[in-house]
Amino acid sequence: NDDKNVIVEIRGGAGGDEAALFAADLFRMYSKFAEANRWKVEVMSANENGIGGFKEIVFMVLGHGAYSKLKYESGVHR
Repeated sequence: NDDKNVIVEIRGGAGGDEAALFAADLFRMYSKFAEANRWKVEVMSANENGIGGFKEIVFMVLGHGAYSKLKYESGVHR
């Protein structure tokens, strides 16, 4: 499974602009984590809210070990 890539979806839920900004923070966190592991991040689709946040962003993390490290990433933050 180390050779598999991962598709990650982040959606800003209820909370409007604040939720969208939190989604952007999560995307930056995953991007920096990928960079630290020498993986590549490709944004597949993004729906920005105009103030630096994302209503929704879908991206792929490519690289050896990406699937093994990220396969259990899921959940909801309220």
